[in-house]
Amino acid sequence: MTSMKRRTFLKAVAGTAMLPYLNIRANAADDRVLQVGVYNSAQGALIKKVVLPAFEKEYSCRVLTTEGATLANIAALRATKNKPVFSVMSMDDIGVPQAKAEGLIEQLPADEIPNLKNVFDRYLLSDRYGVGFSVSMAGLFINPQVTQPIKSYSEIFESQYAHQMILNTPKNTQSILMLIVAAALATGKPLQEAQYEIDKGWEKLAQLKANVMTVYDGEAQVMMVAQGQAMVGGIEYSKAIYPHTKKGIPLDMTYPKEGAFTGINGLALVKDAPQRELGLAWINRLLEPSVQKMLAEVTLSAPTVRGIDFDEQTLKYLAYPEDKMKALNLFTPDWTYIIPRRAELLEKYNQTFTG
Repeated sequence: MTSMKRRTFLKAVAGTAMLPYLNIRANAADDRVLQVGVYNSAQGALIKKVVLPAFEKEYSCRVLTTEGATLANIAALRATKNKPVFSVMSMDDIGVPQAKAEGLIEQLPADEIPNLKNVFDRYLLSDRYGVGFSVSMAGLFINPQVTQPIKSYSEIFESQYAHQMILNTPKNTQSILMLIVAAALATGKPLQEAQYEIDKGWEKLAQLKANVMTVYDGEAQVMMVAQGQAMVGGIEYSKAIYPHTKKGIPLDMTYPKEGAFTGINGLALVKDAPQRELGLAWINRLLEPSVQKMLAEVTLSAPTVRGIDFDEQTLKYLAYPEDKMKALNLFTPDWTYIIPRRAELLEKYNQTFTG
């Protein structure tokens, strides 16, 4: 982001009219410390650099951040459950049901987070125990100079891709998505229905082994496709691919007809939060249209609120607006069904490709 754009953004945020519930009495910043969890990613760094300073100034407070991924952030809440220190925690859609079940977070009060009313229903997570604020798409990726877009997931099982695919590690959530795909192909049912018959996908998934060159566990390895060492990779989140695409590197996402998955970065209000009002204000700020637009333009991940305008250059990377979500057949798994079996499924998945 250029310095001019940053100044414009800060001015826009500072000028946002404060609603009654947000009109928190100003005290010395040292007396008002908000602790939040952010993602250990470029997105988290951007929030710390651009959003946080303006928030501290407006609310006369200090914001302390802890960086981590979903499972680490949930672990931090467990460790402090008896005496909470965090007020807001970042966690993906897969983590919200787990945190809810463990009593670590509370339902978001719609009347105290004004921007919540503009969020698409699909991004209100686990009966509003969490809310998405940034969305990536998940599908396959290719070198468009070498490989044609893949129309159906069934294609990657064909002999033309023998030893030509790099597969995402079983350590990552994306591996569960590939198992859902295998179940859909095995049963002939759409992803939405096939996820509840996930065990019917194992035999189909095993057939993919002949086409897998390697299992990758680092974002740098996606460059194997760009360099022509492999023809296809995935399942992967668009946030790991599109920044390369934008730089002119020959990598692009491809979304088969069965549908694109979502990767939802979310926020949750910690139960018994020590700075509840400030925490609500922080969630509201990240759902502010100006913030949503800035995050989307820089990280190439879609906003979760309605009514934001983007130029065509940016829109081609986003699952936005709603008609594009429908065209992509955008699908979010039912994690409340899958999570209780996650460890078992991932162990069997690992055995399928490394055994």
